[in-house]
Amino acid sequence: MLDWSFSPALVWAVVGLVLLIAELATVGFILCFIGLGALVVAFTTWIGLTTSLTSQLIVFSTSSLLLLFLLRKTARKLFAGQADAPPDYAGQKVEVVKPIPAGGEGAIQYRGSDWIAFSDAPQTIPAGAVVQIEAIEGIRVKVKPVA
Repeated sequence: MLDWSFSPALVWAVVGLVLLIAELATVGFILCFIGLGALVVAFTTWIGLTTSLTSQLIVFSTSSLLLLFLLRKTARKLFAGQADAPPDYAGQKVEVVKPIPAGGEGAIQYRGSDWIAFSDAPQTIPAGAVVQIEAIEGIRVKVKPVA
């Protein structure tokens, strides 16, 4: 008969490796730190520091959160790189197709599609006005009036 019992250290190591591999598919730089936290628990369990499930969970959550908060920004810079050139949309002049009220949203025409637009301008930007694209934030475009 086969004995399929696994040591807790092996289980934590497998969970950690699976999470590290899953990070390759998501590239959000979150799963890798949770996976590293699981590997820390695997190591501490293997050397006998964390023998109970409670102590393993405490080390897992603490190490995962510490790694996440201390290293995520650095890892993103290291692996995501820095763009030397500004994005192609920056500075493009486009037409407003739906008025953009101060503190609200309207719409612009960009590359043949209507985009949700917003502005920091203190006044309403009327339809037909020309604005300049500053940034794209998710599905919204930040614009400023052209002087």
